[in-house]
Amino acid sequence: MRIFLAVLLAFHSAPAIGQVLRSADTLPSDHPTVQSVSGMSETLRERTNGRLYIGDLGAGVMSSDSFLVAQVRLGQLDIARVNLNALNGIAPLTVIPTLPFAFESKAKKRQALDGALGRDLLASLAPAGLVGLAFYDSGTYSFFSRAGFINKVRDLKGKRIRIEKGDTSEAMFRMLGAEPITLPQSQIFRALQFGIIDVVEGSLSEYLAFNYFHVAPYFTISEHAQPPSVLIMSQQRWRSLSKADRDLLREAANSSVKKQRALMDEYEAQARQVAAATGAKISHDFDHQSFRNAFTPLYPVTVRERHHLNWLNRLAIGEDELAGPQKK
Repeated sequence: MRIFLAVLLAFHSAPAIGQVLRSADTLPSDHPTVQSVSGMSETLRERTNGRLYIGDLGAGVMSSDSFLVAQVRLGQLDIARVNLNALNGIAPLTVIPTLPFAFESKAKKRQALDGALGRDLLASLAPAGLVGLAFYDSGTYSFFSRAGFINKVRDLKGKRIRIEKGDTSEAMFRMLGAEPITLPQSQIFRALQFGIIDVVEGSLSEYLAFNYFHVAPYFTISEHAQPPSVLIMSQQRWRSLSKADRDLLREAANSSVKKQRALMDEYEAQARQVAAATGAKISHDFDHQSFRNAFTPLYPVTVRERHHLNWLNRLAIGEDELAGPQKK
């Protein structure tokens, strides 16, 4: 009897078998998105006594966001942080937040993603076999180039511009006279170095983190787009978790958003200070109005489902909460 009780006590006191969630991110380990997923993992460890956690942050993965999306859909990865542009081809509503001039400000973008638009976007990933956990800031996009600033619409004419696979902005850039070239992030540096591409859209923090200033010394502070990142999870893996664990994971993801935004604000502020020391040439002469006038009529070319265009009207007048799903 004593032996039985000892075994029983040992069984109950032993920690539960851990469930490791495999994650990946193309950004480096010190980036706010990776740090925020790390914080999520710590929250999960604490709340489950080490039973559930994100075991591999996968920072700096040398592949494209579209590849990570495919891996999550196949169940080869459990979680990934990807740019929303990479989902444009499989979830049409995700085009809206990636459009140039879709948001008037960072605050308006965050308000929309925290509201009805955000809920609709996350729900729209389900038919693709994905669970949307949360939105992260990716920074504000500007143009950087091998030769010359992109201050005017005509500056894009004849330029080879890099786009992500699945990014539906290809048609818009082509109609503005540019030549879109599909490349994963891991190939951007060499493509700029050898003249395969001329122009890239990206944030100042990414420009510095990947040392693009060595091969693309002209940075135009255009801030024309604010496409968010999204934390996605394999639907198959999600369903394998208990309801309690799913609720906990959702709660940890939501809690990580505030931290990620604060880290990203600080990261971008530091990037602005560092940029001057790199020797990069910085232009503040971007013609916002001419680009807005050029891009806006092209929205219907990119947005495949016309009723999604209503979102742009609602965002423009601040009615992001209209007709969205009810909060639970």
